[in-house]
Amino acid sequence: MTDIVKQVELLMRGTKFADESAEYGDPSGESVLRARAKSELEERIKKARAKKRPLRIYLGVDPTRESLHIGHMVPAQKLRQFQNLGHQVIFLIGDYTARIGDPSGQASERAQISGEEIDAHASFYTEQAFRILDKSGGLRGGVETLPVEIRNNGEWLAKLDFELIVKLAAMFSLKRITGRRDFQLRMDAGEDVRFHETLYALMQGYDAYMLKCDVQVGAYDQHMNLLAGRTIQEHFGDEPHTMLTMPLLAGTDGRKMSKSWGNTIDLLDTPENMYGKCMRISDDLLPQYIELACGLSPDEKDEMLARLNSDENPMVIKKEVAFNITEQYNGEDAAERAAEHFRKTVQEKAAGDDVPVIEVGAEYMSGGKTLFDFIVDNGLFDGSNRELRRLFEQGGVRVDDVAVTDPKAPIPSALPCVLRIGKRGFFKLK
Repeated sequence: MTDIVKQVELLMRGTKFADESAEYGDPSGESVLRARAKSELEERIKKARAKKRPLRIYLGVDPTRESLHIGHMVPAQKLRQFQNLGHQVIFLIGDYTARIGDPSGQASERAQISGEEIDAHASFYTEQAFRILDKSGGLRGGVETLPVEIRNNGEWLAKLDFELIVKLAAMFSLKRITGRRDFQLRMDAGEDVRFHETLYALMQGYDAYMLKCDVQVGAYDQHMNLLAGRTIQEHFGDEPHTMLTMPLLAGTDGRKMSKSWGNTIDLLDTPENMYGKCMRISDDLLPQYIELACGLSPDEKDEMLARLNSDENPMVIKKEVAFNITEQYNGEDAAERAAEHFRKTVQEKAAGDDVPVIEVGAEYMSGGKTLFDFIVDNGLFDGSNRELRRLFEQGGVRVDDVAVTDPKAPIPSALPCVLRIGKRGFFKLK
C-alpha cells in the first residue's frame, strides 16, 4: 500500500456523505459521493506532491453561540488529521455568514446577532479550536506540521459589490436553493423562509473560491453549502474542491447532540462533569465516540474497537474513552482527577449495600415520562413538586454525579446509573 493510499484511507475514515444512511464511517456498499471523494482526494494529493506543496483544507464555523460541545468539534478532529500529515489547514471564522446563520437543519429562521456578539464568539471559537488543532505547528511525529491559518470571511464578503452578488446568484436556480430539505420542511409547515437565508450557500461557496482550497470539511448536513463552493470554483475556472463531510455525534441519550435536549458534553464543562457525561453514554454509542471524538491514532482506535467486540467489559473501554475526551480538552492531570472523582462519588457509592436499587419501567424509557415524573411516581422526594423543580434548576438532581437542571429531561438511556437527589438521596437505577 503506497503512502498516498494510506493517507486517503485515513482521511476517508469516519466520514459520512449525504447519500449514505449508515450512522457513521461505514464504507460498505460505497456510495457515489464517497467514491467520488476518495478518487478526487487521491488525485489531489498526487498533484500537490508533484508541485511540492501541501493541500489546502478548510473548515468554516459561524460564531453564533456562546457555548460549544464535543459534537461541534468532530470536523476539527478531521482537520487535525490533515495537519498531522503536513497539509495546510485553515480555520475560517464566518463573521459575515454569521449575520445570516446557517439554515442547515433549522426548523425556523435563526435570530440575527450583533457584530459585537459575533466578535466575542469568534474569539471563543478560536480558543476552543486550538484544543484540537496545533496552533503553531512544528515537528510532530516525524512530520513537519504547518501552523493553522486563521481567516475571517469578512475579508472578502464585506467587499462584494452588488454587480458581483448578482453574478454569483445567477449561478444557482431558485429551485435548487429552495429545494433543500430544511427549507422544504419549513414551507410545508407554513413557516416563512426569508430571502436573506437563501444567500447563505452562495456566501459559503464564495469562501471556498477565495481560499483556493483543495478540500472542505464540514458536517454531512451541510452538503448543499459545500456543493455551492464547487459550483463557484468551477465557474471561475478553478478545480472544484473535494467535499469531506462528517456525521453528527450522538448525545448522551442517543439522540442528536443538542442543548435543547440536555444531552450535550460541553467544552466548558468541568473535567468532572465532562468525564461523568461520557460515562453516561450507552455501550452501543462507544464505536462512534471512539471514531469521532477521541484523539487517537487509527491503530489505537482499531485496537479499542476490537476489544469492544471481544468479551472485555465495555465499562473498561468507556472509562478510556471518557479519559481521552476529558484529557483532550482539559489536560492529563485534570482527566486523572476527574476519573478519581467518578470512582469515589459514583462507583463506590453505587457499590454500597445501603443504596436502594430501583428498576426503571418501560413507560419511562419510551420517552413518555421524564426523570421528574420518575422521582415523583416513586416517592423519592419528600418535598413539593415546586421544591423538586427548584432542586433540578439548582443542580441538586444528579445522574452519575452530573447535574440535570431541566425537569423535563428524560430518564438516562445508559442504565444502570446512580441517581442523587439532594445531598443524601442516592438510588441505583437499572
